[in-house]
Amino acid sequence: MDDPFGFSFAVPDTWAREGVKNGTQVTYAGSTGLEHLQVGVIAAAGYTSYDNFLTLEATARRKNDGYRRIRLERNTFQGRDGAVWEYTYTDEAGRLVHARDQGYVAANGTEYAILVVGHDDVWDSGLADIHQVALDTWDLT
Repeated sequence: MDDPFGFSFAVPDTWAREGVKNGTQVTYAGSTGLEHLQVGVIAAAGYTSYDNFLTLEATARRKNDGYRRIRLERNTFQGRDGAVWEYTYTDEAGRLVHARDQGYVAANGTEYAILVVGHDDVWDSGLADIHQVALDTWDLT
C-alpha cells in the first residue's frame, strides 16, 4: 500500500486507509473491531524514537487503566537507530488491549512510528504477524 505521506507497506487485503488523525497519524484498519495499524510521521523530529516512546509511555501510564510495559528497548530498524515499545492496558469495556510500536528516525530526520493495536485475544492469532509483515515490507517512497 503506497501512502501519500511517503511510505509503503503491506496491510491485509480487507484493510483500508481510514484517514489522518492529528495531522500526522495515518490509520489502516479493517471494517470490524479495534485492530489497526497506525503510522506516526513527524518531520524534523529532533529526538530519538526511544526518547519519544519514554515520553509517550508517561502519558500512557496516566491515561490507561492497567497499563503494563512488556518491553521498551533500543533497536535498529532498516539500518537506523530505532526503538520498540510493547505494552498492554485495559480498555473501557474491561478487555485487555495489546500494542507494539516500532519507531525510527530516517536519514531525512523524519521519525516514523509503525504501531499495531488490538485486543489481546487476537494478538497471537494474527495481529502480531500483521505488524511483522508491515515492518518487513516497510519502504520510504
